[in-house]
Amino acid sequence: MEKDFHKEFSNCPSCGSEDRFLEQLGNELKERGLARPEWSFHMDVRQGVVLDPTKEAALPIGSEIPGYAFKTDICMGCGCIYATDITRADLKKQVMPPQIIPPNRAQRRRDAREFPFSSS
Repeated sequence: MEKDFHKEFSNCPSCGSEDRFLEQLGNELKERGLARPEWSFHMDVRQGVVLDPTKEAALPIGSEIPGYAFKTDICMGCGCIYATDITRADLKKQVMPPQIIPPNRAQRRRDAREFPFSSS
């Protein structure tokens, strides 16, 4: 497969219709000014790498890994869910910054009971 493979599908592989549900919904939102003009709407967008996670962990930072991305939508003619866009590209392994997750309401209540005189 080519390193920079990219293919878009403009019509349904089952019935040939070019009407897609979320694409039309997105166009309506854009017309009403409720979505940015550069946004694209799809049922699902997936991306990642095709690699064993244990091997990925051992790769040095900056290594190139084959990756993929695809977008799906629903045909308004027959209801078929199909890929509208498929892309393959090499991705560089990066250091992921740690995510700080704020405490949920239940955790804040527990903290308030344990430390009732905290300054926050």
